[in-house]
Amino acid sequence: MSQESVYALFCHPDGSWYRLWITHTTPKTERGHAWHLHATYDKTGTIAPVADTAWYEQPYGMANWDFDNETDAYAAFRERADERRGHGYDLREGAVPEANE
Repeated sequence: MSQESVYALFCHPDGSWYRLWITHTTPKTERGHAWHLHATYDKTGTIAPVADTAWYEQPYGMANWDFDNETDAYAAFRERADERRGHGYDLREGAVPEANE
């Protein structure tokens, strides 16, 4: 798997949006996890995401999940990305890594 930034911005026709990104901490966090998945979103469509920023470098989101390994973090990323697509969101920025990466 790649050490490049892993992130995705999804937008819905109703104006709502959802951002996902993965971070890696070395050493592990105090709770013992090295891999983290984060999400930030606006389901109301009233707040637009700020453009041209490295939002995927933020250490925390509105929701955060910890993982012991990269494989599990990527799998959770793909699962949440698939949920967004299933709810009518379109990928507007970033990419969803393939399962074999």
